[in-house]
Amino acid sequence: MAVSSIRAASALTAILFLGNPAAYAEEPQIEAAPLEQAQEPGAAQPEAPAEINPDESADLLNSRQQIQQSFTFTRTINGEVVDTEKRTVTYSRKDPLRETEAGVSALDRLKSAFDSEVLTRTEAFEEAKLDFVIADKDRDNMMTADEFAGLAEQWRANQARDPQSDEPETARERQYRAFLDELDPEGAKEEADINARRKFATMVGMAPSISREDYLSEYLLDFDSMDSDNDGILRGDELMMFRALNRGERAGE
Repeated sequence: MAVSSIRAASALTAILFLGNPAAYAEEPQIEAAPLEQAQEPGAAQPEAPAEINPDESADLLNSRQQIQQSFTFTRTINGEVVDTEKRTVTYSRKDPLRETEAGVSALDRLKSAFDSEVLTRTEAFEEAKLDFVIADKDRDNMMTADEFAGLAEQWRANQARDPQSDEPETARERQYRAFLDELDPEGAKEEADINARRKFATMVGMAPSISREDYLSEYLLDFDSMDSDNDGILRGDELMMFRALNRGERAGE
């Protein structure tokens, strides 16, 4: 089972003076004009450059400074380290530990994204077991089309089956889905319901419902069909296609 952990203490670094710090480091030097260039009596005198307050200069530099914090994540599968990756987040200097609007810290967000980029077969099996418990509202150990459609709607609403990778392709897909939902939320919901019922029909055939054991089996069959290199791990395109299968979407949609 994949496990993500913080391997080392985070590094906090001040970076990026936006502008030219030298311009604020000292007062400008003003050279006296040569005598032959002295202005005639009565001519307008040039304004003297404004004096720079050292305290204001320091405040300006501080306001243009940013903070970077780096974390090292390690992913282990069956006790074996398979990935070690350093990720960095940039904060405003005013509040370097600020949480997101959802109340999630930057560290938690990075860890969640790191975890979501890989799915093992064991994790898929655990997902399927939890799915069935959530969907089986009447606790009869059978899942109906309505119950599966309700489960798929929860995935859509909570983005529970969307990989959170920062890879450009994955990010574009998330943005496209968000655009469709915002453009026509009712239409997006209706389409998701159609996809889910279509997926359910492929799992049960003509039967009105599916048992827990059969649902788990179908879920793992989808996993195996996407695991093109047979390593028991889905990532990248494999994982994106698997999530599309979960939702009942056709390839390329």
